[in-house]
Amino acid sequence: MKAPDVPPDEPFRLSALEELALLDTPPEERFDRLTRLAARTLNVPIALVSLIDTDRQWFKSRRGLDARETGRDISFCGHAVLREETLVIENALNDERFFDNPLVTGDPHIRFYAGAPLHDPQGQRVGTLCIIDRKPRSFSEEDKITLRDLADLVEREFSIGAIRDHSEDRTRALNVLTEIVLDSAGDTNERAARALRIACDYLGLETGIVSRVTDTVYTIHWHFTRGTNPIENGTTLPLEQTYCALLLESSHKLFAIQNMAESGFTNRPCYEVFGLETYLAAPIWIDGEIFGTVNFSSHSPRHRPFSATEEMFVTLFADWVADTLYRVQRTETLNKLVTQAPGMLYQYRLWPDGHSSFPYTSPGIKEIYGIDAEEAAIDANKAIARVHPDDLPGVLKSIEESAQTLSQWQLRYRVRLDTGGWSWVEGLAQPEALPDDSILWHGYITNVDERQRIDEMKNQFISTVSHELRTPLTSISGSLGLILGGATGPINEKTAQMLAIAQRNSKQLRHLIDDLLDIEKLVSGNVTFDASVQRLDKAAEAAVEEIQPMARKRGVEVQLNVLERDLYANYDIVRLTQAITNLLSNAIKFSPAGAAVRVDLSKSGDEAKLEVRDQGPGVPESFRDRIFQKFAQANSTSSRTKEGTGLGLAITRELMQAMGGEVDFESEEGSGACFWITLPLAEPGTQ
Repeated sequence: MKAPDVPPDEPFRLSALEELALLDTPPEERFDRLTRLAARTLNVPIALVSLIDTDRQWFKSRRGLDARETGRDISFCGHAVLREETLVIENALNDERFFDNPLVTGDPHIRFYAGAPLHDPQGQRVGTLCIIDRKPRSFSEEDKITLRDLADLVEREFSIGAIRDHSEDRTRALNVLTEIVLDSAGDTNERAARALRIACDYLGLETGIVSRVTDTVYTIHWHFTRGTNPIENGTTLPLEQTYCALLLESSHKLFAIQNMAESGFTNRPCYEVFGLETYLAAPIWIDGEIFGTVNFSSHSPRHRPFSATEEMFVTLFADWVADTLYRVQRTETLNKLVTQAPGMLYQYRLWPDGHSSFPYTSPGIKEIYGIDAEEAAIDANKAIARVHPDDLPGVLKSIEESAQTLSQWQLRYRVRLDTGGWSWVEGLAQPEALPDDSILWHGYITNVDERQRIDEMKNQFISTVSHELRTPLTSISGSLGLILGGATGPINEKTAQMLAIAQRNSKQLRHLIDDLLDIEKLVSGNVTFDASVQRLDKAAEAAVEEIQPMARKRGVEVQLNVLERDLYANYDIVRLTQAITNLLSNAIKFSPAGAAVRVDLSKSGDEAKLEVRDQGPGVPESFRDRIFQKFAQANSTSSRTKEGTGLGLAITRELMQAMGGEVDFESEEGSGACFWITLPLAEPGTQ
């Protein structure tokens, strides 16, 4: 008897057999159907699907035979898998390899044998579909073709099973990844350790590590191990002594070794130092750069290569780690910035039933409101209770208006200190409507106590200086007028010219002082308004008439177009005329000679709208956000040469808001600007 030889690719053949996952599994009708068909078609008593294992042949399906397996050394199929062609033994007694084989001399008394090799989906010969008879017989070419066709059907079942197993493996891998992603218990370090443990269980390996690689240093960032050698997070090693270096040198998306001793890397320092036989790793990419690696390893070799599903699992696991690390880094950066930011950053939420809270606040809330972030997250009332009683109605009203219009909230108000005094704060936030009809603001509140004191001192200074200058300036201006009028006698032409310049400059200075006093009174609320319901075209006509001397001097035409005359509003005609004149003055100053400034009065919904449109250079983009601020002027050569205090538009805004109206503009740089004011319409005879 001759025992079958071992194929040169035996390790790969055995690995392929293991991948099929059929050894020692229960009978299946899909294979039994084919052995019945083989026995019936080829008229033999025995038909088998035989798989050749390390030291046995095991029958996945058997027809006409009770034994489930026999030794490989006495098997006919062990010889059949050594070749691609079908092995045919017409009379075993006449074959020197089998005449004294126990399966020939004893049960089942084989005389005739024919075995067609069976291949796995990758082409490895793993067994045979064989037929056996207890008497000698011939086997034609047509019979061989029939047996091969039946063997192909068995191989088809292998492929179907492999596809099914592959699908099940993919599903299991994705389920494991889902379990990892959905785990939210504990902090990030705890979740990472659990994720590595779950991944090690899935892969059947001892150790999982997330590493950080910086230049030539390898650092253990997170880890899990069942090995006997202790591992600590933060441990550093020379990169060249780690298996990670093999991955980074390869520039591959994945690096896998199932048996280091049989690889080409046994001379590397990592093998000498750690002696790991199995290693599977993928790089971690964050913002286009390699952060480090996810690697899994064991001291024992694997008997089969890593499957495509296992490699996919590690690649996706590395993506999850990268996303987790990215969020941790961004959170740490944000926390550092938030800690250093003055005041408090916050989210404020107002529910439809009226209750409110701060879902998020930076540590600065302690400085602003004297309460903890945890308290504010439950209820905002403790913060609101700190607002000065005189300022509280305005704070609540501004929040309500911002919620209704979804407009930016901005306010300055006082907050009680723990010491018992009051501190000025200023807040700005942008509202967002949520699906449950609540409103969520995102913004900041900062302490402006020092700025408030400076503003008050500045306003007081301006007011004092303006009042002190007004009386002597009036005297100077009057005296210049008398001299120029001849009250002191004749003056020569050169002296008259110099006096005219002085008079013009004194008038300009008087205008500046008047503007300063106006803005100071408006900001402090000391301006009185004599408002009544009047036709709006009266104020428009008065303003145009008042500005005509300036327009003629600059060669600019002012065109008034009253599109609807019967428009009434409740306003102070002096103050509204002043507001319109300020807009006209700006338009004329920035219009070239020969241009026209157009004034349109019309109805817009339930408001009256007056537009002043010029043909000047337009408003620079960089200046638009502060155009209505006090002393604001565009910082460009052309605009800085224009006369003006920078207070006109600020005064106009204060006047319009005091009368219940608004002022705004639109402009395309290089194509002029259109400023407009609006007032709510009123019925004649009402007040």
